[in-house]
Amino acid sequence: MGNKHITNKNVKINENTCGCFIDDLIGENPEMDKNRKKELKNNRLCSSYENDLEVYVDSDTEKVSYDFYMRKLTDGLPIIPPTKEKLLKFLHYTDYNPDDVITILPPKQGKATVEKIAINSIMAGCIPAFMPVIQHAVQALSQDQFNLPGVNATTHPVAISVIINGPISREIAVNSGVGCLGPGNIANATIGRALRLCLINIAGAVPGISDHATMGSPAKYSFCFGEAENESPWEPLNVERGFKTETSTITVMAAEAPHNVNDHRSKTAEDLLNTIVNTASVAGCNNSHVPGEILIIMGPEHAQTVADNDWEKEDVKRYIHENTFLPVELADRGGRKLDNQWIIDSNVRITRSPEDVVLLVAGGPGRHTMIAHGFGTSSESVTLPLTLKDGTPLQSVQDYKNQNNKK
Repeated sequence: MGNKHITNKNVKINENTCGCFIDDLIGENPEMDKNRKKELKNNRLCSSYENDLEVYVDSDTEKVSYDFYMRKLTDGLPIIPPTKEKLLKFLHYTDYNPDDVITILPPKQGKATVEKIAINSIMAGCIPAFMPVIQHAVQALSQDQFNLPGVNATTHPVAISVIINGPISREIAVNSGVGCLGPGNIANATIGRALRLCLINIAGAVPGISDHATMGSPAKYSFCFGEAENESPWEPLNVERGFKTETSTITVMAAEAPHNVNDHRSKTAEDLLNTIVNTASVAGCNNSHVPGEILIIMGPEHAQTVADNDWEKEDVKRYIHENTFLPVELADRGGRKLDNQWIIDSNVRITRSPEDVVLLVAGGPGRHTMIAHGFGTSSESVTLPLTLKDGTPLQSVQDYKNQNNKK
């Protein structure tokens, strides 16, 4: 397979990594050479791995789904068979070629081609218009500061939270309101799941093989939502990170499953934030011995209570940073020895600075906030703008179709 384009020039390509096309997977490539056809007749999927078997997509989708499961190509849930027809629809929403390599994903060093990203997106149940978001999310995972090798291999139950900002979030109907962290929305459910399938099938993060999480986490199935920008009294995450309001972005963050903060009584910003910091000050989280990022998803009602007291976003982040801490005897119980630089007056803050507090607004009615501890100093969140291949900011997912029509 040719590598016509690699967006991350610092990665090393493992030439032994499987690079099959979807035509190979379902045996529909008329240009396939005779030896290749003979190989597929013998029920071989590809030449890279001898234990791969050919899967013929037929009307029995239940059988196909189970075949994929038995070959450890799923997350345990049923999948949508990735047919050639479905693949072509997804390729309308990218201006890359199918065999262009977006990045290399460890620990398997798998080539994340546009085609393989699309295949996993189909399997996850995505609709074609989600393709730009998933493609950029995969690219974000490969950034050095995210530390995907550590996130994939750790025994810690860290998942990948996907946060979508900007007009494209609204265009593809990402849920940022009631139940945004739960079931019921196809964008939230399948975009997050597609990313997980890419990690399993391209990166090789198969539970018990390269994914060593002791117990795992339900957040590893899907952890994707949008920020409720119109409900927030503060600037949204994409603007905070240097992008324009109209620039759509994707943020990936290594985070634990979210934990609820229930406060229906507090009337002042300080009282409410004290509830949040006391909930977040948990012995045993990674942040307790290796301070790092924490995700604070504040419900609109909580956010309004804080803003009504004239607290700006920076004030909230600073207060959480300065007041979320543990006594050193509780903090120093993690897998890594506590560095003395984090000890202040016999306490350890769970964040290194206010910038580690990833604060945004989402959710519906109700006086709730959700917190998700991060992976300590081992990973930092990454925000990328959604762009065309030439770097032009994406105004709409339909921009890709316009680009393809010019070819």
